[in-house]
Amino acid sequence: MSLAITPRSAAGRWSLLFAGITVLAALVAWIILLPMMDVPSAAWVWHALGQACVGPAASATALGLVGIIHYRERSVLTWATTTGAFAAAVAAGVMMYSAVAQYQ
Repeated sequence: MSLAITPRSAAGRWSLLFAGITVLAALVAWIILLPMMDVPSAAWVWHALGQACVGPAASATALGLVGIIHYRERSVLTWATTTGAFAAAVAAGVMMYSAVAQYQ
């Protein structure tokens, strides 16, 4: 199978869609929560920001892995999306867990 730019499978295209939803959700959550960052007890703000990102990022990662493993997807966008979405999901999880650790 040759290397392509755009995804050929449905899972690869859905992965791109969920990566876009992740970026949009992070942007909207950041804009909404930005005025509350100055509050001294604002650990819940970071937790909410992580919650907005972790779901779509994990979905994009899972769909990208399905495309890569099952459908043998060899497109650059699918590989980049899967890697970036995995990094975003891990970062969101770390943000949420560190916010919870500040409560204790």
